Amino acid sequence: MCKIICKYSKTGYLKYISHLDVLRFIQRSVKRAGINAKYSEGFNPHMKTSFGYPLSLGIESIGEYFELELNENIEPGLFKEKMNSVMPKEMQIIKAEYSNDTDSLMKRCAYARYLINIESNIDENKLNEYFDEMLTVGAIYIRQKKNKKNKLVSKELNTKELLHYLKVENISNKTKIMTVFKTQETGSMKVEEFIKLLSEKGFELDYYTIIKIDALDEEMNPIL
Repeated sequence: MCKIICKYSKTGYLKYISHLDVLRFIQRSVKRAGINAKYSEGFNPHMKTSFGYPLSLGIESIGEYFELELNENIEPGLFKEKMNSVMPKEMQIIKAEYSNDTDSLMKRCAYARYLINIESNIDENKLNEYFDEMLTVGAIYIRQKKNKKNKLVSKELNTKELLHYLKVENISNKTKIMTVFKTQETGSMKVEEFIKLLSEKGFELDYYTIIKIDALDEEMNPIL
């Protein structure tokens, strides 16, 4: 009996499946791989899995995480091999280790590192100036969502409370933005909200790609 933590990728067409679908996909893969997972007790038992902070729909990642409790002792390397044999190339386990953490995986994911590649040369100085403003004074924006009564509600947010690090570089007439977002159990800034703020500030983003590089703990170290 053991608990294993895994770092996995979510790329290609699989970036369009929801967090709930990913949970189901991983659980089905465990069954297909013939791994003896542990289940909860009760009338409706479920596989004992936990996941890191949800990834926004449409974003690729090479730094997603899940934990799984097992009724057998299996080497992490063998677990990785069995799982990858039944999973598509767009979702593969990158690394697996034993886990002894008692805190929830969601709680341990304190930051998320993203890389945004823009296919145009944006003024590096002006963008860095705006980034300084975002991190110090803050840029205010409004988030709208429906509540339980299906009524649209608005919430005012400030980037200085949600962003930890921003840096821009121009390389070969292209712009590379490195970001670290704070991820909390109460919420986080969405990458699409960040992109929208840049567009509203006048920065032209004709074509860009976004990839989540990793999830980080409170000490700014990768979860795994």
